[in-house]
Amino acid sequence: MVHPYIINLINSVVLITAGLAAYFLIPAQPTIVLIAPAFGVLLIAFTNSLKKHNWFVFNSVTALTLLFGALAIMRLYYGAPDIRYNSAFTLIAAISCFVAVLFYIGSFSRERRLRNNSIYKEDI
Repeated sequence: MVHPYIINLINSVVLITAGLAAYFLIPAQPTIVLIAPAFGVLLIAFTNSLKKHNWFVFNSVTALTLLFGALAIMRLYYGAPDIRYNSAFTLIAAISCFVAVLFYIGSFSRERRLRNNSIYKEDI
């Protein structure tokens, strides 16, 4: 299982890349697409705490990532018609968030089953 901080970094890079690509590649883009890169920068800020196995930050990052993925999907279906034309970038960001949440939950459940913190022993 991949460590949560590595998944966090990959997810944040995908969010930053997709948001900036949507902003610069599609003309007359509203500034709302810069929310994804801002959220990616926020996730990068949490990476150091994830390396230290802070469970509060781990649960917060999982909840925020799931919330952002759900909001991205809602933006696809309920957004204004002029916002929906960058749907490929929004869909990439949403799928990235949902896959990251699956990895977070898988890592958490595997750690709970072992109950000896052996997954993260090589980090400490």
